Amino acid sequence: MRIIICDDNPNDIKKYSEIINNVIVDAQEEDMELIAYESVSQLLFDMEDKLNLIDIMILDINMPGTNGMEFAKSIRENSYKGEIIFLTWSKDHMPGAFDVRAFNYIVKGETDIKRVEKIILGSIDVAKEKTKEYMLFTGIGEYRNIAINDIKYFEVRGKIITVYYGSKSFEFISTIGKLENLLFTKGFLRVHRSFLVSLQYIKT
Repeated sequence: MRIIICDDNPNDIKKYSEIINNVIVDAQEEDMELIAYESVSQLLFDMEDKLNLIDIMILDINMPGTNGMEFAKSIRENSYKGEIIFLTWSKDHMPGAFDVRAFNYIVKGETDIKRVEKIILGSIDVAKEKTKEYMLFTGIGEYRNIAINDIKYFEVRGKIITVYYGSKSFEFISTIGKLENLLFTKGFLRVHRSFLVSLQYIKT
């Protein structure tokens, strides 16, 4: 996951980067990358073709040149789907934050650290949820929409297949061959004629 902070004040970049890094460490989010920029033009020079690979943007509103609000409007108009958090000294821009579907709004010098941490953690949770792929399984009289990353393995007994995910399981009717074809490119391996396993859950 990639997080961008863009603020023309180096002291604010340092302060909020430290808070974000502490959140990442505490949440044990090892696959996260935090990149800082001091202007929108600098950000665009580096990331213009990769904006949709940014999961969370933390934007100062009052910056020279293109400000954070203008930038947010332009990327939303170009179908940016990530989370946007605004940094500002003033609450006057708050209505504009709703127009660009901002996740939240941090007021410098007013929003306390615990609240900032909660906002960052919440945005990470929402961004992670957006990256999940789901599969719909239909059983007898009910169905389950299960995130593929949560699935540990499938077991087949006759025509009944059981999917094991998290600490739960669910039975449905299908064939292991059909599932193998659907999930081969998503990190699943047929280790036995009755078992299809997610490689990420194999220890040894």
